[in-house]
Amino acid sequence: MEMTLKTEQIKILEDFFASLGTMDQRKIFTSGFKKAARPLLRAMRANVPVNTGRLRRSLASVMLPNDISIIVGARTVGLNKGWYGHLVEYGTVDRIRKSGGRTGKVTGTHFVERAFYSTEKQVYGSIEDEWYNAIDRFIIRTNKKLI
Repeated sequence: MEMTLKTEQIKILEDFFASLGTMDQRKIFTSGFKKAARPLLRAMRANVPVNTGRLRRSLASVMLPNDISIIVGARTVGLNKGWYGHLVEYGTVDRIRKSGGRTGKVTGTHFVERAFYSTEKQVYGSIEDEWYNAIDRFIIRTNKKLI
């Protein structure tokens, strides 16, 4: 079976992207990254071990300021600004109070790691497509503003 690909359109998109300013490039990249990370977030939410809802609601993708990247994980939400996702992910050692009483330990569940390995190929496979789609959406938005 023989296959041929036409790459003229991809070259045009890449040239257009290179001619954009840094802020527009950042918007396009982060939009594509966020859409590509959706399967990872779905898998992370499905793997959260305790159904309290707070940890599940805190899982999101957040843009890094002044950088072309995102962080996928637990963010701080609400009045309680503490982040405890790492305790559920990796667990804790047996803890002892200064007064001598034991407080117990948390057994790690590795829910983020399991979600990452189960969706790794899907996320990496869709980043390029989402990037091209984000450029197309940017062009359509720009054309609508000019008309």
